[in-house]
Order: sequence, then C-alpha cells, then structure tokens
Amino acid sequence: MRCTTTSIAAGFAIALIGSTALAQQQINLTVAAGQPTRAMKPLAMVSDFFIPEVNKRMKAAGLDSKYKINWKEAYAGSLLKPTFVLKGVQDGIADIGFEPTIFHPDKLPLEQISFMTPFATSDVVLIGKTIDKMHAMFPEYRAQYDKFGVVRLAGSSYDSYELFSTFPVQKFADVKGKKIATAGAALQWIRGTGATPVSSNMTQYYNNAKTGVIDGFIIFPSAIPGMKYPEAAPHVTKVGFGAQYAAALIVNKGVYAKLPLELQRILREAGEAWTAAADKVQFAAGNDGYASVAKFSGGKTFDLPRGEQVLWASAMPNIGKEWADRADKEGLPGTKVLAAYMEELRKAGAKPVRDWDKK
Repeated sequence: MRCTTTSIAAGFAIALIGSTALAQQQINLTVAAGQPTRAMKPLAMVSDFFIPEVNKRMKAAGLDSKYKINWKEAYAGSLLKPTFVLKGVQDGIADIGFEPTIFHPDKLPLEQISFMTPFATSDVVLIGKTIDKMHAMFPEYRAQYDKFGVVRLAGSSYDSYELFSTFPVQKFADVKGKKIATAGAALQWIRGTGATPVSSNMTQYYNNAKTGVIDGFIIFPSAIPGMKYPEAAPHVTKVGFGAQYAAALIVNKGVYAKLPLELQRILREAGEAWTAAADKVQFAAGNDGYASVAKFSGGKTFDLPRGEQVLWASAMPNIGKEWADRADKEGLPGTKVLAAYMEELRKAGAKPVRDWDKK
C-alpha cells in the first residue's frame, strides 16, 4: 500500500473506461506528507487505515463497480516538505495532505488552541473529541481552511509532549540556562522558564542533541521507536505538557467539489473513523514509547511532581489569554473558543494544572 513517489500528480482526473453508461470511473488521488510514516502513528495510519477504509466503504456501498480510486502515496517529503503541505494541496501538487497544523499558527490560528493551553490533559482521545466540538461550534474553524482552498476531512492528536534532555531534570529549576528545542507553537511553553527556546523540528532533534547544539527538546514519546531519541537525549522527563491536536487531513477544495457526493461522504466518514482509530493508537503508543526508554543505554525516566508542574505553568505568561486576545483582534472568536475549550475539558473530567481561561 505504501509506495513512495516523487512524481508530481497531474492533478485530479476522472476518466471513463469504455463507452457504456455503466463504465467504471477512474479517479486519481495523490496523498502526500512531509514526514516519514515511521515517525508518527497517525501518518502511518493514513496509509494503513484511511485509504483501505475508503476502499472498504466504497465496496460496502456498492460503489466499487462505479468508481475506482487509484491512490498514489508520497511521504517523507518526497513530494511536499513538512511546512509546504498546506500550500501544496492548495496548489494541487497533491490532492490530499497530512497537514501538521502546528507549523501554521499564522494561517490556522484557531487550530493552535491545545498548544496555547498546555498542562491540560494527557488524554489524546479527549483532545481530539474536544477539537471536533470546537469545529462544530464555531464556523470560523472551517473558514480558516476555505481561505486556502482546502477542506479539512479530519484531525489527529498526539500523546502528551514531554522533555527529552542530555541532562537530568527532576525539578522545574533544572532547565534554567539550557537550550531547549521544539517546534511551532510549543516554543511558547519555554517562556518564563529561564531556558533558551530553539526553533527546530523532529527530524533535527537527534543530531542537534547528539552534537551539543541543544541540551534538550520537547516531543511526544510515541516517536521513540522510529526516531531513537533516547540515544541522543537519554533523560526523558514526563513534564505533562499534555496531548496536543497537531495535524489535519486535508483535501484540495476543487478536487473535493468534483467528486460525486457519495464519494465526498465516504471520504468524510473514513476521515472520522481514522481520527477515532488513530487517537486511540496514539494514546497507547505514547505510553509504550515512554516505557521503552529504559531499553536504551543510559535511558532514564522521571515523572515531574504536580507541584513542579504548577511552578512551570505558573512561571509562564498566560499564553492562552494572549492567544485569545490576538485572535479577537483579528476578528476571530478567540476568547469564546478558549472558554468553550477549557470548559469542555473540565466537564469531561480533565484537571488542568492551570486554568488558562481564568488566570
């Protein structure tokens, strides 16, 4: 199923085979991502779950005699680099893309809500469900994607981001003066800590830690099996930054509009099924990844006590309120989204270390 291609898709094409009214329509769809599938479970499940799920649902609905989707898959930046997926799908270079929303706080500001409310919950499934509720409650979420000529089919979340370091961290004060790397909106979590934030990404963390360019980095433990991070940063501290909504499965709006309505419905339903399955797998993979640290030479884990979490969260400026204020000024319902999001989490039983909508 997973065959990588570097050729640029000629675009969306529907061709009739034969000349009868019952001829099967051939639909060419290229799916692209900037990261390797080994790095992220949700991305691997685009190939292993989403695509087969679309095919399965087409067959169950009796549509496989009418339509055949010819899938092309291009991962690991072979077609689109990690930060270019949104633009690439907008331009039709790929038809469907695995878009890391974390890379676009300027283009998809409302999608950053979980990153602006760290220490909220480690429940991946809860984060995914809460984000979907925000999409249902606020039409401005959809409008963000409309601006760039794409349709969001579904989203995926990641297990709680934690701290990987070349030095032991057992209290909040231990990070002071250290160079800590992470990506996108997660850089906000380093503010107020006394550490130096370094903008980077998951493909660079290993080498940069190994060579001393950085002292540590923040990423989700589910990436450990694929990326071998403890080899470079053997100290893994469960700080509890929380599960994060970080990616969306998007489709070119023009391509989507040309699809028969029955196939549009199947893409959406398969996307919803992918979200539910991927979030559950991701939750389990995070726990497994954290437990695997001990298998690496020198690998050690430490659970930061609640009191130290409070110190970290309290030292930060209220990034949730800052985010909401910026969104409000841009004509977006930032304050309303922040309040609704935090309230939904609390109603579901989450106990945030800091109530970003209140203090």
